Amino acid sequence: MNTIDILSKLISFRTISELTNKELAKYISNYLAKYKVKTQLFEGNPGQFNLYAKIGPEVDGGIILSGHTDVVPTEGQNWITNPFKLVKKKNKLFGRGSCDMKGFIAVVLALIPKLKINKLKKPLHLIFSYDEEIGCVGIQKLIPFLKKIKPKPAFCIVGEPTEMKLVNMHKGKKNFVVLFKGIESHSSLTANGVNAIDYCGELINYLKNLQKIFIKTKNHQKFDPPYPTINIGKIQGGLAVNIIPEQCELEFEIRDTPNLKTEKIIEEIKIFLKKLEKKMKIKNKKCSINFKIQNNFPPLETSEKKKIINLALEKLKSNSISSVSFGTEAGVFNKVGFETIVCGPGSIEQAHKPNEYIEEKQLKKCDEFLTKIIDFLY
Repeated sequence: MNTIDILSKLISFRTISELTNKELAKYISNYLAKYKVKTQLFEGNPGQFNLYAKIGPEVDGGIILSGHTDVVPTEGQNWITNPFKLVKKKNKLFGRGSCDMKGFIAVVLALIPKLKINKLKKPLHLIFSYDEEIGCVGIQKLIPFLKKIKPKPAFCIVGEPTEMKLVNMHKGKKNFVVLFKGIESHSSLTANGVNAIDYCGELINYLKNLQKIFIKTKNHQKFDPPYPTINIGKIQGGLAVNIIPEQCELEFEIRDTPNLKTEKIIEEIKIFLKKLEKKMKIKNKKCSINFKIQNNFPPLETSEKKKIINLALEKLKSNSISSVSFGTEAGVFNKVGFETIVCGPGSIEQAHKPNEYIEEKQLKKCDEFLTKIIDFLY
């Protein structure tokens, strides 16, 4: 099967985040088995699997090729074609996940029959995860395995869409939920109630001031914008205008740059909320504030002096290194101890949109690059 045939099959699986990817994982396992490649499936959540395969000798120093199998939803989007059926128009291949990032996985799988497995001096590792789109959930379940993996890979290439440009830096992402519990009362009896929305408003002001501080520092000029960002994405509270609201829930995120002392920032937010909770409890001891981190994946910063950078630039015939503001699983691999970059086919401009597509020439460029990368293993 060629790359487009495999991509067509991959797209046919409705692997929307939080749904099962079992059938796709089985398909990849069966495909690899045809070439005598054994796979391991790690069930992180019920019906959701991370897939791992090692091809080649039991020696350290190999390369990981990694991608995620989940895609974002299509509901509410105006698709001209069936999003789960690959459609070719001129030199563009349309379908959900064609760009982000089943195109990369298809290229990797199409290269397997060409491998001279017995001649490999270092192994090729394949890792395909689930639920990347909702906060790198799947890959984080694989961290205990990655920390003990033997033989240990030296490098990792995450094939997110970068138009085949080398990316060595990206921001991380932390999602938070804060639940304020006050005391409900008739709105005319304000002294009898504790307004959860009011206290939530104090957190909003705190976060707005924190964002102003981040903007002033402009702590990383290679990003756009060149500072960490805070987004208050969801808020819900209150029952009626004549009822003092008992509850208010706020969700926000921080997209952190590699040099931000994020753990310190989170501790400062917790301290602020503890003080705010004390103010609420002075009015009524039953009041509370619950702070929860929903997901937390690290930023990526791989030094330009690392071997993976020189290797990739040589194979790309390029001297250009980029950074992006979107997050990937690369930060997880890097933190575990593998020199990691992001480089894959397609443009992030097409990702998550209706009528998502990837150009055939991008798949070809990826094939040429990975072929040269694999040559390094012989």
